[in-house]
Amino acid sequence: MTTRLREQAEHSFSGGESALIGVLGDRLVSVLRSHNTPSTLYYVCADGETYVVKVEFGRAPTLRDEIRWYRDVARRGLPRSLFITGHAGPGLSFLLLKRFGDGSTVDDLALAGESAGQVGRHAASALDDDIELFHRTERHVGQDHVHQLTERRLAVRRSQAREFPYLRTLMDADVVTMNGAGLPGVSRCLNRLLGDPRLVSYLTPYRVGMTFGDLHCGNILVHEGSTEVVDPRGGHLLPITYDYGKLVQSVEGGYGAIMAGRYVLRRTGKAAYEFAVEAVPGYAGLAALLAARCDERSYLQSLFQAALHFVAMLPHHASAQEETTALFLCGVSLFDKLLALLA
Repeated sequence: MTTRLREQAEHSFSGGESALIGVLGDRLVSVLRSHNTPSTLYYVCADGETYVVKVEFGRAPTLRDEIRWYRDVARRGLPRSLFITGHAGPGLSFLLLKRFGDGSTVDDLALAGESAGQVGRHAASALDDDIELFHRTERHVGQDHVHQLTERRLAVRRSQAREFPYLRTLMDADVVTMNGAGLPGVSRCLNRLLGDPRLVSYLTPYRVGMTFGDLHCGNILVHEGSTEVVDPRGGHLLPITYDYGKLVQSVEGGYGAIMAGRYVLRRTGKAAYEFAVEAVPGYAGLAALLAARCDERSYLQSLFQAALHFVAMLPHHASAQEETTALFLCGVSLFDKLLALLA
């Protein structure tokens, strides 16, 4: 059935949303539209099996990157068992995957109260796969190359953020007051870190390779003790601390709790907030995992990446102002922690 479904998908998903739903017909189970990307997930039942069709309309750069990633890892002898096929077209692109379990993620389990040991084991399985992929494709490129990748990505996302007046105000704040404590704003932190060649050198790796590219706990699926990672990011080869940073984003930044709405946020003045993210005991297992994988320098590089991840994601969440403000404040907290540790 998988072969027939793949062939039908490759030949038929080209006429827009109405034609797509027509092709799926009575096999369509449900539709889920993403909150922060232009993608739509169609759950499809065929011969007793459930599949996921991820669709983006228009040029769909995000989905093109995902398709490229699945094909690149297959060429390197590490194919992902969920991937069936994909197509990137001028008006519609799609990715056809096997459905894995009920879609539960490490974040879901941690927020539901799963033990730190179990949460850590789930994340370790996904991270070990990521590390294997990285080492199979690892190469030395020099710090200048990696630093330029970071600066380009940051410049694009900061430019996108400035298209939203409230984000521009957040990014330009010299001091952000959080729970009564004044912390340096994002631009001030970046100027401090990126303006010091010694810090740039210390925080910049010189080896890159293929990684999942988005290894936060909301992208690690768990089913009967096994894990699979979804929403990989194709494109540039990256340092492994990029994905370590995604886990730090979950562990220390509370990304999953924010996405679940489990935080308190109240504005008390100009660039002043009362803010708290719900503590999740299960994430202690991830903290132990990262401590076992990272020396001090790798951890600080990962913490730097985590803070940058929060800044980079702001434009994608900008339609939800309170959620985006919470993400921004998490980024400020991580930058403050990083500067304190570097001092």
